[in-house]
Amino acid sequence: MAEPQLGHAATSNNVVPVDGPGSSKEASSASIGLPLRQAMKQPVAEIKIHDITDKFTRACSALEVGQLVKDEYFTLFESIGALEIMDPKMDSGFLQPGEASEDDYDTLGALLPEELIGIMDQLLCYEMAWHTGYPLSQTLFTSVYIDKLLWPEPKVLEQAQFYRGEITDDKRPGVLLEVLRAYCLALVKCCDFAIARITSRDYFEEEDFCTHTYNRVLFVQVPMNVFQRELDASVERLQDGTEVEINPILRDAIVARLQFRKDFLTALDLDVPIDHLEAHWQPLLDGLTTITTTQQLGKTVPGSFSLKIQRRLASTVPPRPIVELDSADAFSKLKQLITDCKEATRFPSLPPDPIEYQNFLWAFASRTPTPLPYSRSYLANLLFHESSISIPLADMRYLVFPASPILDPTNWTLSPPRNPMLPKPPRLQLAILIDDFIDRAGQPYLEFWTALGQNRCRLRRMLNHVISAWDQLQSDAGVVDEDLKNVIGQMNAEGQVLDYPLTTWVYHKKLWMMEKAVLLGFEQDIYLPDEYAGMYLFLNNVSRKRKDLLLTVKSDFNNRLSQLRSNKSASGLQKAKEVQDGLLYIDSLLAETTATLELGLALGKFYVALLYLDLIPRPKRPFGSEQCRYELRMKNFLNLHPSEVTEFSEFNNHTKPFGPYEKPDTDEVDYTKDKIFKWMANPTFWSGMEEHVRRAKEACSLLRKLGPQAAHAVGVREAWDKEVQSTMASCVALGVAVLGLKLAAGAEGPRGITIEFPTGGQGKRYHEGWVVGKVIKV
Repeated sequence: MAEPQLGHAATSNNVVPVDGPGSSKEASSASIGLPLRQAMKQPVAEIKIHDITDKFTRACSALEVGQLVKDEYFTLFESIGALEIMDPKMDSGFLQPGEASEDDYDTLGALLPEELIGIMDQLLCYEMAWHTGYPLSQTLFTSVYIDKLLWPEPKVLEQAQFYRGEITDDKRPGVLLEVLRAYCLALVKCCDFAIARITSRDYFEEEDFCTHTYNRVLFVQVPMNVFQRELDASVERLQDGTEVEINPILRDAIVARLQFRKDFLTALDLDVPIDHLEAHWQPLLDGLTTITTTQQLGKTVPGSFSLKIQRRLASTVPPRPIVELDSADAFSKLKQLITDCKEATRFPSLPPDPIEYQNFLWAFASRTPTPLPYSRSYLANLLFHESSISIPLADMRYLVFPASPILDPTNWTLSPPRNPMLPKPPRLQLAILIDDFIDRAGQPYLEFWTALGQNRCRLRRMLNHVISAWDQLQSDAGVVDEDLKNVIGQMNAEGQVLDYPLTTWVYHKKLWMMEKAVLLGFEQDIYLPDEYAGMYLFLNNVSRKRKDLLLTVKSDFNNRLSQLRSNKSASGLQKAKEVQDGLLYIDSLLAETTATLELGLALGKFYVALLYLDLIPRPKRPFGSEQCRYELRMKNFLNLHPSEVTEFSEFNNHTKPFGPYEKPDTDEVDYTKDKIFKWMANPTFWSGMEEHVRRAKEACSLLRKLGPQAAHAVGVREAWDKEVQSTMASCVALGVAVLGLKLAAGAEGPRGITIEFPTGGQGKRYHEGWVVGKVIKV
């Protein structure tokens, strides 16, 4: 090992040499404080090499294992800086021999029309790479043209040119360069609008989207109409044809790109009225078709993009490569963004119904491919726009307050007595209690809708936190329910109100979220195949509790309907109609829950049978126990009240009814493998599974018959129909798999079959949350 001594070192950090073996204080003091370029001009000292291998070996042998030697003045920043020195992968200031630190690309050089089209399309590709989550330093800011526009920072827009200062007339940009300048200015403003939109809602920096502008100002204070005028002027100069002669096909292609940029800028505007949103996205789809068909006319200009610009950005090291997004992928992402935003503009036209809103959000989050961060933020801004209804209150009305005196509008017309010592009227007390609870439910409800606006992976994680918040809200609801019960008793209206209505509403919402969280775990392949049985049985347990809760609610609806029908008054009949409509919603929820319950139970039993037949691989886990893994899977639900997680012993009895999969036996009966195989060969073993599949199919048929109107999903009719059909298809696929396994599982075990598990996200599953193994003959 040798220690080289150099008279200077090229580094991007101010590293001060320290005294050590072979160091020179004179050389150090000569270099300290000098700028990099001045230090580089100093004469190179003679290189001397000292062999320090023996010293280093002896020093290391004196250290204990795990002992750390650290200079208290050698900070983490300096240590990272030391790693960067002279390493091209870590040092953004490192230059290869003969390499210049700046690009020699001439931004005032004349462009061909084909080159202009190529640069525009390349900028569009980098823009979409940025929208997918890559930073500007690896995408748009690698453009030499954009760098010239933004740095040094122009004080007024007229200074944003491809040059700085004064130039002679013969070097002034031509028409095509002026066209490119207008396009780049509008592109930068589009980035400013996108950042403002995304940062106004909930997002995760560098995981969803990178908003860092590296100390570049994206024309934040310049109004949009200025950029529109620049684009319009460029189109006029091109179509006029007096300043430059261009092939009409190429001219039309350039004009189409300028018009697309103008339409895109208009659609991204933050101040567009809500009732005009939808009109701005369809022209973009039409313009994108023209751009796609004329893409082959462009000619790439590699020199117009450079990685060296990163050295002048306020970015971190190491240098990162330019993100090259294929043009087909970029245009596909752009079309997806436009389509998703167009879909989001339908949100304001939905009926003022919180269940409709919830179904729309769930369908939007379920879109394939997953909507980009801008599209989700775009919808979130529409979602949290001013509304004329109390969303949580309307949500409660549909489930637990059918024509209830608790939500009678007259309750909010009463005023408290002037003497605070006098008791408040019962109806006023009801209004005060409901208002207080609505205030408590506001934050959990907001968090729930915020979670629905995230991508699918984070939606699952955030739902687990939202469930905990709703669990706490359930405790608060129990206290308010007691107060409501006392007030209703004073009014002698016990038969008109469901027992513990607020607790029922919160509990139902919490169970719904738990179902979705478990299904999202299957969708994202969180669970391994040998865990499918346990998680589907847990899903069945949650759905069974929700079904029991809904049956109680339905009974109350029926009782309330009988009371109102006995009242022949006009108001009584009108309220009876309201309750009758509410019953359809309850029936829809019951059908959905029943399908989830039965299909989950059938799949759980199916995978239990596969485990006993050794058709599912069970990886060895020497460093953990089954109970620890069970607690890990149920970690998010362990602290809920009431407890939704069964004891491990009970869970083990359901997932292993015949004892361990490797050596089945119990204390009561000796279940050997041979006996299990013979028992599985009996048709009665499979009849239970087939019965659950049949019930799930009947529930799906009933849900489809009730339709999206009963489920309050009229706004997402197509997505709702697809969801029901995919669940039905999963039931059919499971029925086929059970039949195939029954035929193959004889008295001596399965013969000539294997199980194939369709992976998620590749279109191989009928429903992403229902993993139905396929029985394959070998």
